Amino acid sequence: MLFHKCISSPSMLAATTMPTTTTTRRRRRCHYVGDVKLLTVLITACLTVATGLIGRAHGEDHCSEHRYNESLVSDYMQFTKEVAEREYGVIGQFKSMHCCAKGYRSIEWFKNGQPYPWGGDISSLIVYPEAANQTIYTHRISETDIGNYSCVLRNDTSIIRHDIELRMQEDKPDYPLPTFKPKDVIINLGETARFYCEAFVGKLDLPDATNKIVWTQMFDDKPASIMDANQLNVTREDGQIVGSYLSIPKIQQHHYGRYRCQITSGNLERPLELSMELSPAQVTAVAESEFEFRIMITFVSVAIVLLVFLLLICRTNIRKDHNDNRCSAQFIANNENV
Repeated sequence: MLFHKCISSPSMLAATTMPTTTTTRRRRRCHYVGDVKLLTVLITACLTVATGLIGRAHGEDHCSEHRYNESLVSDYMQFTKEVAEREYGVIGQFKSMHCCAKGYRSIEWFKNGQPYPWGGDISSLIVYPEAANQTIYTHRISETDIGNYSCVLRNDTSIIRHDIELRMQEDKPDYPLPTFKPKDVIINLGETARFYCEAFVGKLDLPDATNKIVWTQMFDDKPASIMDANQLNVTREDGQIVGSYLSIPKIQQHHYGRYRCQITSGNLERPLELSMELSPAQVTAVAESEFEFRIMITFVSVAIVLLVFLLLICRTNIRKDHNDNRCSAQFIANNENV
């Protein structure tokens, strides 16, 4: 217990002349004030620790950062940013997983088909309500937590589901392990494109070791720098997971093609290379039209060939019938003459 001095006013200097009960009451009041202050300090400390832990669980406001532009101006049910397809955790360390979304009436979490809440024999991860249930986390991950997790979004008319596989991993893998692979994109000229890649790299062993992510555009399997593009690197899980956004503000003809995200971490054995294609939407439409046109031309050509073939057959049969009739008439004439 903390002991606090009770600052006396001039009137309290005559405490020795007061009855003993009054003096005792004043002393108790001083000790009571000290207890309240001690309790306040302890509560504040606990709240600070709890806030720090919650802050980690929230992933530094993970779901409010780097959202899709279209999610900022629309209210329908949707994911608001890229959601990992696979997660890695290190035994005994903090771990969180996220399904960042909006427009849902409810969001539910499942592990191996079993709905949340889970018992300790199923999973130690718990839902973080302050993140609108978009995040689940545990302070110390264990082997029991390994499995397949699903987040299910619901509104009055639709259901959206996303699956995340959670695996255990050593502090430092042999090479970066992909958690989100960039997706192929079909987009029109003049629009904005956004790509994302992410990998688990673990903790760096050496002070001077660094993680490096490089986006390149591939021409005949040869990397080249990307024109008119912006790159933003991000981290989570205390830097054990690294990712990178590539944004192209205005798609031009030279942007179409194949891209590569290369992630290199410290002195790992080899880098991770993830590829994706950027294609124009109108090319697909033209290709479909050409395909349909070719089918129509083929059909018409076959029909014409069949028609010509039938006409030839009919013409041959007509000539044969005519010759047969001529023969019959000649035969009758000859017989009459006899």
